[in-house]
Amino acid sequence: MKSMKNCSSITLAGSILLIAPAVNADIADVQSAIESKDWETLKDIWRMVDRINPTDGFSSFPLAAERGDSLRSVVETLLLEAEIEDPSLRSAIHLIKRITTTRVFRLSRINPSMLSRMMPPWTETVQDNLLYNFEERITTLTSLVESGEITTVEFIAARDTLMERAETWAVLEMLQEVRTYRNYDYHSWQPDILNADLILERLDLSYRAALDTLNKSGLYGETEFFHLVVQQHRQFMERYDKFVEAKSVFRILLMDLIDPETMQ
Repeated sequence: MKSMKNCSSITLAGSILLIAPAVNADIADVQSAIESKDWETLKDIWRMVDRINPTDGFSSFPLAAERGDSLRSVVETLLLEAEIEDPSLRSAIHLIKRITTTRVFRLSRINPSMLSRMMPPWTETVQDNLLYNFEERITTLTSLVESGEITTVEFIAARDTLMERAETWAVLEMLQEVRTYRNYDYHSWQPDILNADLILERLDLSYRAALDTLNKSGLYGETEFFHLVVQQHRQFMERYDKFVEAKSVFRILLMDLIDPETMQ
């Protein structure tokens, strides 16, 4: 197989997408995944969701719960990670499937955090706001391109915002997997200003503050919380480093899902 490191492009949906030389994946594996029946099925589900206007997630659900559960079950059976050898492709597909099932879930069932009397983790709150913002944008753009009110070129120009939202969501998803304590400082963050770099910057500040406190533990006494901050930060960075390696493949898959040429 030809490595992506030695290739400059890959053909997707009838167009040529330029690929950075440093992509850590095999071009044949990525092409094979995108041309598979499983990917076609996932793409059909994604596109169906694109056409559904998002709701507040409290009382109105466009999809019946049973229908949503069925669609999410289907997604889970597609492109099984155990059958994907390339680690970057495996990681990218995992994130794409998580975003897809989450999109379906929010259209068919209430957010579990809304049922709790406790304040939910900030990652859940921010993810919800980010997902709603993403759904509003992609539904509007899909409608406009299908009706011919904007051109495919105009759609592609607006697509970068969607790509950034998806990448930020992926970072929050990784963070939620390892952070078990609540930090309410982030609840005021809005989707229009939030991005991965900002999250990493704030996390690094918390991490350095925790290390500094541990170095002065004789003055502060209880240090269990700060040990947890350090441990979870390192666990998150391990996941994030893998995401960085898979990021180019992740973007390729997203561009194929959010492709105006196949919407009309």
